[in-house]
Amino acid sequence: MVKGFLVAGTHSGCGKTTVTLGLLSVFKKKGFKVQPFKVGPDYIDTAWHRVVCGNPSINLDLFAMEKDLEAWFLKYALKAELNIVEGVMGLFDGNFSSFKLAKRLGLPIILVLDTFGMAETVEAIALGFKKLLEKEKLELYLVLNRVSSERHLLRLLKALKDFQVVGFLFRKSEVSIPSRHLGLFMPEKEVPSKYFLNSLEEEIEKNFDLELLLSLRSYKNFKISNCLLSNFEFPFSKIAIAYDLAFCFYYNHFLDLLSEKVQVCYFSPLSNKSLPSEVDAVYIGGGYPELYAEALAENETLKKDIKIWVEEGNLLYAECGGLIYLSQNLLYQGKNYPMVGIFPVRVEMKGLHLGYREVFPKKEGQFLVNSTFRGHEFHYTSVTELSEIQKAFLVKDLEGNVWEEGYSYKNTLATYVHFINLINYEEEI
Repeated sequence: MVKGFLVAGTHSGCGKTTVTLGLLSVFKKKGFKVQPFKVGPDYIDTAWHRVVCGNPSINLDLFAMEKDLEAWFLKYALKAELNIVEGVMGLFDGNFSSFKLAKRLGLPIILVLDTFGMAETVEAIALGFKKLLEKEKLELYLVLNRVSSERHLLRLLKALKDFQVVGFLFRKSEVSIPSRHLGLFMPEKEVPSKYFLNSLEEEIEKNFDLELLLSLRSYKNFKISNCLLSNFEFPFSKIAIAYDLAFCFYYNHFLDLLSEKVQVCYFSPLSNKSLPSEVDAVYIGGGYPELYAEALAENETLKKDIKIWVEEGNLLYAECGGLIYLSQNLLYQGKNYPMVGIFPVRVEMKGLHLGYREVFPKKEGQFLVNSTFRGHEFHYTSVTELSEIQKAFLVKDLEGNVWEEGYSYKNTLATYVHFINLINYEEEI
């Protein structure tokens, strides 16, 4: 059986990430090999996990990974001494909830309760969760967050005498995480201070039952299998991946797979003047190009190098932020920034686009275009096509709506959809 648990919450903002980071940090400090995971397609929490515990965090997505979910989980979980999965939103929220993932993997649930402004009422909340989880034979443990005082704590513990409370955190600003731009701040920009981590570690070591947490494990007997994507053969041998503050949204399971199959090197569109030499593919992922638009626009030599690369018919795959970078220009906060200019589109901030996507290629091609895949779309930009342009995909959302999306030019593809996983069936749409 696999050791570990899922850190869930009653709602978004209750302290799941704070508790998860604290536990990752404490167990790493004690010498355990800890593997972090994140429910759903979130990039930002996984980046914080990596900074705190040293291991890349892996997304577990019920929609995109479908039948491959156990295989992706076991690929990383079996190498660890403890696995900590951070949930998403409230425990039962959404079609692909933390609860459904915990049930699928048989993981005990550590439920974080934000107790600020309540006392005895906490029993009713905990009782509701307990009754729902008992039906699925899932273990429930409680963490009390934002406890106001010792007296407040005593009232809470008295009300929860019939529950297993494994820890608590007092309400302190030094153990809170900064607000967010499209989510938590990326740790590459807002590195967690030693004071923050030390304060959090101190609270958790003093107020949590770490021995009990170490004893928790999945009740499932898993059958080891390969992920569908593991059998995919890439049509290149060495790939250059854009990675810096502007382009930092990548799924670690996919980067790991690329590293297993081909040579991987990295470059920065913010600072490098040319693409790496002797590569035969380029991958520009998502991120925050709008926040670094001026620096990206001013790096003329790299933009010219990328344009030559594309015109010569070499492979390039771009997602979301990468699509923005390959546009004609980006309008942001009243200013116009010229981008690489591969596709005749203008990009501007214009409302939220969010949701899971199933992507169907329109033609045979390179990279992943000749395989149906699932991914996620999350952005506040929209494109205006300045002239007719060839679309690369048909895309379907969870409501069954279908539309053309993505751009294709020679051997370059750009899409708003972040690739997560291949799927093991072909569907007519």
